[in-house]
This record gives sequence, C-alpha cells and structure tokens, in this order.
Amino acid sequence: MISRSINWNDLFLFSQVVKHQGFTAAGDALGLPKSHVSRRIAGLERQMGARLLERSARKLRLTDAGQALHGHCLLMLEEAEAGVLAVQQRQQQVSGQVRLSLPVALADAASRQLLPRFMAQHPAVNLSVQATNRSVDLLAEHIDVVVRGLGVEGHSSPSSMVRSCVCTATWVLVCSPAYLAQSGPLEQLSDLSRVDSLLYAPNKPGTSVLKLIGAGMDVASVRVRPRFESDNLLTLRQAAVAGLGVCGLPVYACADELASGRLQIVLAPWRPQAGHLVVMFPSRQGLAPATRALIEFLKHELPALVS
Repeated sequence: MISRSINWNDLFLFSQVVKHQGFTAAGDALGLPKSHVSRRIAGLERQMGARLLERSARKLRLTDAGQALHGHCLLMLEEAEAGVLAVQQRQQQVSGQVRLSLPVALADAASRQLLPRFMAQHPAVNLSVQATNRSVDLLAEHIDVVVRGLGVEGHSSPSSMVRSCVCTATWVLVCSPAYLAQSGPLEQLSDLSRVDSLLYAPNKPGTSVLKLIGAGMDVASVRVRPRFESDNLLTLRQAAVAGLGVCGLPVYACADELASGRLQIVLAPWRPQAGHLVVMFPSRQGLAPATRALIEFLKHELPALVS
C-alpha cells in the first residue's frame, strides 16, 4: 500500500522530468522554477527510499527503481486523462442517470403520460423516480430534481436550492354521485360542515378546518367533519369513489373518474389548494446535460398535464 504521505503531484512532476529529460526543461514546460522541481523530486526519492534518477551535467538516466515507477506513472496519467475525457463527454451528451422525486399522484400520472416521452427523446438517459409526498434532502439523498406543490400557506426550501415555479395545477372538490344523492345537494360552503370530508393531510393531520380558495383568490375557512385522512391523493381518490365523502383532488389525479362519472365536481369554483407546482434542484452551475434536459422538459410539459 502506497504511503499516504506521497504527494501525487510529485509523481506527475517525476513523469514530466523524464518526458522533458531534465529539471530545467520540465520546469519551463510547467511554469515552475528548476529549484522547485529538483526539490520535489529529491523529496520523492527520500519518501520512496530509492534513487529514481541518475543525474549528470548532460544526461538524465532512470534507475531500475525509476523505470518501474515511471511505467506506473504513465498508466496513472493515461487513466486520469481518460477520466477527464469521460467527464467532458458527459457534459456534452444527454446521457447518464437522473434521480427525480415526484409526489405520489403526480408520479402516477407522469409515468403514464410524460416520462416515457422524455425517455424516448433521450434514449441514453436512465431515470430513477422516487414517488413520495415527504420533504426530501436533495444533497443527502442524492436527488437531482424535485417537483413539489405549494399549498395555501406557502412552502419553504433550503436557500441553497434553485426553485422555479412551473405551473398551477387545477384542484376541485369531488364526491361520488351515490354520496351526493345520500347527502343532498351541496350549494354553499356551509354545506361542507354537514357532510363527511376526506382530507389531504400531508403535514397537519387531525385538522377540522378546511381552507378553500375561490376564483378571485379569496380564502374561506370552513369547519368540516373529517371522516378519512391521508397523505396520498390516490388513496383519497379511491375513498371518494367508494362513496366515503367529499374531498379535494387535482384534476390530473381524477381525470378518468370525472370522465367516467364515478366522481363529480361540487361547489365549483372553490378548491382546497392553490395548486402551484415548483421544480427544485441543487444548483444551476455544473448541471449535467441530462438533468438540465429533464428540468426543461418538465417546465414545458407539466402545465398541459396538470391544468
């Protein structure tokens, strides 16, 4: 095992002295004084416990130990150059893996309608999709891109994150026709107090007050009777279809149910969420082309999916 005290820069200097056949020539090529080069090579020899070069006034010759080390130094430089080239190529090509975090319901819709098209456009990109409603630490969890919704009360994200508002998802209040027939017509907000509510509660479970937003961005608070709560919109959708009560859902999460008549909209245009969607990523600088391509794709395609 090589000593940790060995300076890898000294190995590079050694290779350059051999390449240029002298301390002065190597120093000139690297922009370093001859004395610095000579001192570093002498230190390398002390650490190695072996003489690497035979010096004379006119000639520089490798010792046996020097020849052995020089061969490995050349391999080291070849691998380093290959690594640099690989990074440069990756920065020019839309390829590699991108880790994306989406809310559960949005991941369901995007995996059916959006992400296959992105992957068809970029066949050299591999996607790893995390479907979760919880807050994620992009750096600690090695996530490249996060899409999240901003509620009525706003949202905070680390100052180091870049946050860009993408679009506004359309939310509606829905219930099954069977439940509406049982509960009677819902004509005004106060009617919500007498029916069963299915609440989306990712952050504040146990609430009995529902905040609603009107067409003019007016906000109203209505005391409701929670019957069922979940942090998963797909679970709430199933509960609504089963006739358990009234709930708020984004249209993209219940479009098929609305089209088939299994759910219907009530108390339009009041909605339980502002519906703003944002995309977050660690930094604009040094973004891999694949990550940048996904961000631009989401910005362009998400509005049509969620409106």
